[in-house]
Amino acid sequence: MSTTVPPEIAERTRTLRALLHRWGYAYYVLDALEVSDAIYDQHYRELVELESRYPELVSPDSPTRRVGERPAPAFVSVTHRVPMFSLENAFSQAELEKWGERLVREIGPDLEFVCELKIDGSATALSYENGVLVRGATRGDGVEGEEITQNLRTIRAIPLKLLGGEMPSVLEVRGEAFIPRDEFERINQERQAAGEKLFANPRNACAGTLRQLDSRVVAARRLGFFAYTAHFGCAQSQWEALAELESHGFRVNPHRSLCRDLAEVRTFCEHWEHHRHALPYDTDGVVVKVNAFDHQREVGFTSKFPRWAIAFKYPAEEKSTVVEAIAVQVGRTGALTPVAELQPVTVAGTTVSRATLHNQDRIESLDVRVGDTVIVRKAGEIIPEVVRVIGELRPPEAVPYVFPQTCPECGTAVVRAPGEVAVRCPNPRCPALVRGKLGHWCAALEIDGIGDKLIARLVSLGLVHTVADLYELSAEQLAGLERLGARSAAKIVEQLDRSRHQPWSRVLYGLGLRHIGASVSVELARAFPSAAALAQADLAAIASLYGFGEELARSVVEWFAQAENRELLERLEAHGLQLAGGERAAQSSALSGLTFVITGTLPTLSREECTALIESCGGKVTSSVSSRTSYVVAGEKAGSKLARAQELKVAVLDEEQLRALIETRETP
Repeated sequence: MSTTVPPEIAERTRTLRALLHRWGYAYYVLDALEVSDAIYDQHYRELVELESRYPELVSPDSPTRRVGERPAPAFVSVTHRVPMFSLENAFSQAELEKWGERLVREIGPDLEFVCELKIDGSATALSYENGVLVRGATRGDGVEGEEITQNLRTIRAIPLKLLGGEMPSVLEVRGEAFIPRDEFERINQERQAAGEKLFANPRNACAGTLRQLDSRVVAARRLGFFAYTAHFGCAQSQWEALAELESHGFRVNPHRSLCRDLAEVRTFCEHWEHHRHALPYDTDGVVVKVNAFDHQREVGFTSKFPRWAIAFKYPAEEKSTVVEAIAVQVGRTGALTPVAELQPVTVAGTTVSRATLHNQDRIESLDVRVGDTVIVRKAGEIIPEVVRVIGELRPPEAVPYVFPQTCPECGTAVVRAPGEVAVRCPNPRCPALVRGKLGHWCAALEIDGIGDKLIARLVSLGLVHTVADLYELSAEQLAGLERLGARSAAKIVEQLDRSRHQPWSRVLYGLGLRHIGASVSVELARAFPSAAALAQADLAAIASLYGFGEELARSVVEWFAQAENRELLERLEAHGLQLAGGERAAQSSALSGLTFVITGTLPTLSREECTALIESCGGKVTSSVSSRTSYVVAGEKAGSKLARAQELKVAVLDEEQLRALIETRETP
């Protein structure tokens, strides 16, 4: 391996990269063939040979970086720079027009909309720094996803380096990875020949492919990609953003329309309802967005969705079956949800034996009874629901269903607040509410080992009544429970101890305030960096936050007004939970301007503690290694990140060397 690269070799390498980028862009994005496969392969092999002889010439944007990296040991969690909100759904033209008319009343008659086909795949987030792809991630819960950069690099329609001249230093791109229909058929034919289980549909196949640890498997399945959103770019509207994405080399779905009014939106949706099956990929609807970004900011967000966008879903597959029983579930907020227990039936590729009836009003309007033959479908192709009753097939002995007047769990009289559709159990000690709150807390704070069955046992035995009680459990108590040995008990206690280090935003989300989801909790924690600050905030201060409103603000104010909730916070604080901590303030500037990646197990510091140490000294911690990484801090069992650091010649420190670096740079 030579240490000196001849200038002509360096220039040839740059030329080869430019040619391969251009030819790949033409083929995979523009569907234009500029050169034959033989010529492309000839130049590709030449680049591979040069980079092998001169590894210092390898760059993150090289076409050779798309395929062939070693399998990843696991996926790591990453936080999205901009949360990836899900969309509200409209299942009829009437619902779509009701949404649009409300916005027209708010903004004015000149409101424009952009219609784009809703691709049935997997949402992904791409991060570019100075025009180079540095990270790719799954959507996850919208706030955090899994880093799958290695896999997304294999998708030819995703540029490793942005085209165009001047570009933002940071560009966040959202898009949909998908498997075309003919590729899906090819994959299933191969799996059938190999005696493997077939994929149910292209969407499931895509999701499973993106979570492969070996990127060579991903590359072999030839995924497609359409970009649909850009953050931190120069555009002032969604229509301009799509054009900007195209100018940077992304493939943007050509079937889109700038609509001047709701009539044009309706025409677009109706057209593609009848023509979508001719497309080479699956689409299950149309995404409609307010065009101007100023108007988007003006209408803001609900607790879950942007108010300026909606997904119009085409009618889902419907099947008939028989209602064998009607049960009522009680959720963590006390809401009673009726559920139809059905004769099993296959809907959209999966077996359905239970379907939601939503609420008391819905069950009464359907007049569904035990013994009825009903039509079921998957709402949003995910949650099974009963659509209608086939009255002609009703058995003579079927009687009207009477909604319970008392909680089926604790016997407390149920209540229905004015203006609400939900009927609720008001008893905070109801076992169903307690179980729901405990389950939500454990999921929010990532406490492994405490599942629904263990929670049910803890509640039935009276060992746990609130989330604070979890932190008073001992390993001896847990080990004494049936089918739970000493080793499992010790691991659960260890998980509870680790959860004490979760940030204030996670704790806030785990408390389960109504309407306050994960992304909203992050925004609240940024604005009010402690429980005390949030408790003192008034309705107007909370409602004034971007994307918030009076309903969310009232939920927060009312929760903190309850004495039992304030007592719960005091107990959690006493148990060491983090009830404060917005953005960490640097205590020194020893590591100012330096970027770190942490990998492996350190001798004395947890990953969270090491991150806090670096940030307290002014450094920055990121999740992926790039040419801009200053140092990688590595402990035992360091995996692919250490290998990546060595490959890029990034300096590697152990814990002792990190402390020495801080001490050296702090010395006057």
